[in-house]
Amino acid sequence: MREKMAKQAAAANGLPPAMERAASKLVELGYIRPSEMETEGGRGMVVMEEDHPAVFIHLLGAGQPIDAIQETLAQECGAAVDGGPADYVWATNGEADYFFSWLAEVAISELPSRAKWAAEVGLAPRATIRPKADPAQYKRLQDDFDRLHEYIYAARDNVNNANDIIYEICKFIFLKVHLERHPDYAVAALGGRPLNELFSADYVRAEGESAVREIKDTFAEIKERPEYTIVAEDGESFRVFDRTDAIHLNQPETIARIVGMLTRYMLSRPEDHGLEDDLLGRAFDVMLRAKFESKGGLGVYLTPQQVRDAMVQMAFHDIEREDPGAITRRDPGTGKPSFRVGDPACGSGGFLVTAMREVRKYVNRLVGLTDDGKEKLLSGIFAEGFVGADNSPGMVIMARINMILHGDPEARVYRVPNALTTPALKPESFDLILTNPPFKGGGVTVGDQPDLLEYFRSDVTADGQCRMGSAGLSLGASPDGRGRWRALRSQDPAILFLDRCLQLLKPGGRLVMVLPDGILSNSGERYVREYLMGRKDAETGHFFGGKAVVKAVVSLPQVTFRLSGAGAKTSFLYVQKKRPGDEQGSVFMAVVDHVGFDIKQNKEIVTNKNDLLRVVEDYKNPTASWEPELTAR
Repeated sequence: MREKMAKQAAAANGLPPAMERAASKLVELGYIRPSEMETEGGRGMVVMEEDHPAVFIHLLGAGQPIDAIQETLAQECGAAVDGGPADYVWATNGEADYFFSWLAEVAISELPSRAKWAAEVGLAPRATIRPKADPAQYKRLQDDFDRLHEYIYAARDNVNNANDIIYEICKFIFLKVHLERHPDYAVAALGGRPLNELFSADYVRAEGESAVREIKDTFAEIKERPEYTIVAEDGESFRVFDRTDAIHLNQPETIARIVGMLTRYMLSRPEDHGLEDDLLGRAFDVMLRAKFESKGGLGVYLTPQQVRDAMVQMAFHDIEREDPGAITRRDPGTGKPSFRVGDPACGSGGFLVTAMREVRKYVNRLVGLTDDGKEKLLSGIFAEGFVGADNSPGMVIMARINMILHGDPEARVYRVPNALTTPALKPESFDLILTNPPFKGGGVTVGDQPDLLEYFRSDVTADGQCRMGSAGLSLGASPDGRGRWRALRSQDPAILFLDRCLQLLKPGGRLVMVLPDGILSNSGERYVREYLMGRKDAETGHFFGGKAVVKAVVSLPQVTFRLSGAGAKTSFLYVQKKRPGDEQGSVFMAVVDHVGFDIKQNKEIVTNKNDLLRVVEDYKNPTASWEPELTAR
């Protein structure tokens, strides 16, 4: 009935139904009727309160999906509105909605009433120092990425699939960033030719195949430079590109289009083009998630942004509440930033860049620092504090480029044969680990990797006792009926990653991890849950033993990873590694039915029904608590 009335009112006022629906909803919430305004990419409305935009409404066409591109565009239009940023942003197509708060810089589950808005702005000063974005530039950038990918895909220029295209684009981004860092670079292999002359669309089109050969030779030279070898804490060196890596594209027009698109932007200084903060990185990340193909036996599953956001926001909420100085703290011995975030199965670096955005938001809220001071602080935290590892060379390249475009030129992502054992990741060195590790039925077997399972028994004594050491590993074994730990012949790699991540955390460090539900509920994995959180005393209700305090368990719907071919039902687990005196308390538990998309005919369909937004809000503002029951089954 309400929708019918909105359509009738819209017809009477000469407004599109979506606009009348939005206006009516705002009046119902207590706001004054919004005013119309022009926005980038369509019509919009704004509610002004004392010359300040309280709510900005980004209106899309009927049926137009509110995808990641439109969400970011709505945010940036809301930031750029006169007197902005607007306190709240509402994107709507008349049926689906997306809400964002510039007060908290997060997506929210619903638009607040005017009374609640008034209370919010009374408590939290508005973000008046945020520089205005240029939504038109962001939209052009995203369109550029899309058109470029589509052109290369259609040209079939020595690439086999969408992932090959992304890898090739990454190589040219690498060259462009090098040129920006070394504007006078001369290519020795070409007799000292200036790189800025070669990296030109006009030059490539004019010289054709000759220019293609020169750019390939340039890439071969630059990737060998010492600055593109990363040294881990244990002293091991990791190259950004392997010696065999090369540019595979052959058609001059393909390369000219890539070069032409990249030369329109300063990738290392996006603010020069109205793309402040990490918008350029976000545009790349959106393109990567939209185009990456997970099927075909690759064994690589990109965690959806909605899930990443929820996991990261819950962890950072606790960090900022319980130890707000942790993010900017420095090591007294070295003077370097000490806050460290890791992902031992990082894929394209999604968790790392999502955490980088949270750190950027935190630093931008600090008072008493100039803009230059904030950027210097951020650069130090990024360069020292974000570390990833993966065994896929293509994923490592994408992760490094992703991090570079988000403001980390060092991009410490290591290609390792096995993150479960690599010495490049140091035990008890991370404050936060965010990860979605591989898991599979049957797991790792003694026949396949006998040394690996033995490695994960380092904390089990010869007489079958589990020492539960802070830096020990034990889950290559399990206790028998008498409590003696005995070697296993197979183990799910997700369980091994859980053990490994606990080892890598500092005492008090936090882990948020995607796991198959069986580990959290099956009777056969009870020993894993007791290893994690200890055993519950039936009389007192207290837990004794265990390596961690379980903070939250959030059940995800089956659709979450269906597109990538992963059929297991999953949840994400949030724990904190125990320190002396830490005890298990109540556990926040939630079941998510909708994650913002559905899968139909093997395609992701945006729904904008995202229960994770409410879950995060409830976690931050709990109204109830749950007793831990993970060992009861």
